[in-house]
Amino acid sequence: MEQEEQRKAFEDYSFEITDKLFKTFGGKLDQMPEKEQEVVRIWRLEADMYNGGFIQYFCNWGYDNFLSTRDILQRLNANKSLDIITECENLLALVIDDKRLTTLWDIPRYLGDYLTPEQEARLEKLDQLYWENPDDIQLLAYHYYLQSHV
Repeated sequence: MEQEEQRKAFEDYSFEITDKLFKTFGGKLDQMPEKEQEVVRIWRLEADMYNGGFIQYFCNWGYDNFLSTRDILQRLNANKSLDIITECENLLALVIDDKRLTTLWDIPRYLGDYLTPEQEARLEKLDQLYWENPDDIQLLAYHYYLQSHV
């Protein structure tokens, strides 16, 4: 199987597992088997990072999901992607204790009060670095989750 086919196989699998999250488990991630939870977390990261960037990803899924995803990236040896999302989270952490925050989606509203223009530019640059697909997460995930089952 060629690498592009492997990427596609994992992408299809991640859609299947994410669909299962809702159809079988009523959206309750913690009720899924651990490996399937990990696949959903990878799907969340990839979908949101390529759609709206780290702010969208973090605001949609929260800190606990971020921590779990960080652990998954470590296991996959997706070190560049791990470094990117860790640096992004460190920038968002500057606003997280703001008393005005009532939901995670308040972060973008107040983030500018905490970040310098250079930090704002860095956050944008980090999204762009992720979009360059530095670790090929889909391929790494194929090898980790699917290769032994093919």
